[in-house]
Amino acid sequence: MKKDLIFSPVLLVVSILLCLLKTTGMTAHIIISVLGMAILVAYTVATKKHWKIPALEIVMRACYGIALISGIVLKIKYIAVLGIVHKIFALLFAVALVVLYRANKKQRYSV
Repeated sequence: MKKDLIFSPVLLVVSILLCLLKTTGMTAHIIISVLGMAILVAYTVATKKHWKIPALEIVMRACYGIALISGIVLKIKYIAVLGIVHKIFALLFAVALVVLYRANKKQRYSV
């Protein structure tokens, strides 16, 4: 689906920018994460009827949500375990995004 070829790379760039916290700073990190959430909501609305692997799509969005919430709580009160949870779920989001992008890309070219 063409929408996957637009939204997935944009979300991947957002993920990469979020990984560059030491370079971008906390203010940019927060702005990029809110922007990523807006893009993810738009992506969900635009592609929900065409999900190829619905369970993985839901897991991907849940991972972003957990990473976002744990990041907010981490900003309010630093807890080492939350830092680990935040990084793990951010990584799981990026991995699920790449897997779904490749699955959608393969199916697009095999038709």
